[in-house]
Amino acid sequence: MTEKRKLENKEQMDKKKALVLEAALEVFIEKGIENTKMTDIAQRAEVGVASVYRYFQTKTEIVIEVGILYWEKEINRFYAPFSESAYLSLNGIQKVSRLLDVFIEIYLKDPGFYKFIEEFDNFVVKEKVPAERLATYEQKILALMPIMFEALEQGKEDGSIKPSLQTAEFYMTITQTFISLAQKLILRNIILESDQHYDRKNQLELIKKMALSYIDNQTFGGNEDE
Repeated sequence: MTEKRKLENKEQMDKKKALVLEAALEVFIEKGIENTKMTDIAQRAEVGVASVYRYFQTKTEIVIEVGILYWEKEINRFYAPFSESAYLSLNGIQKVSRLLDVFIEIYLKDPGFYKFIEEFDNFVVKEKVPAERLATYEQKILALMPIMFEALEQGKEDGSIKPSLQTAEFYMTITQTFISLAQKLILRNIILESDQHYDRKNQLELIKKMALSYIDNQTFGGNEDE
């Protein structure tokens, strides 16, 4: 009975911790990480602030855990179709095209994700969080890499992507480009008068077209572009 009681207590604690994390995510999106207090999270979760501190001793801890949770949500939400037959039947460059669409879909359907990433980065820099404390968070980000790497390598083999492409370099560059532009469009979309003259979604589409043109083995008549 003692072991059963311990297991039940742990399950209850895990449920409450998950509730606090979900509440924290909502508040971070609404108020921003920097402006959120632990009392705000407790109020949203409908628990006492002492309960929040029982699971997370510092705000930094809960920010990191929420970051991990948010990446999991985005991966599950947008990457599930890439295990389906419609995707698996595509050639390499077609798969890359579908994968790049994810960045645009997130911008259109969940722009708060890009906003959160920037605030997260700013927060961990300000708090001087050591890299080892972000190891699990980094793993969630890197979990996206194998899908893209597989598509790129397939493209090299089936002839749709130029063989000279540096896979890791391309992935990191295009990922950071999409995220940086999306953050600019969401957080600082109209600063100069000229910012009003360009369709924001089209700018992201253009990044995608440029990326596909760069890796397309047919762009230069099948010759490698060194």
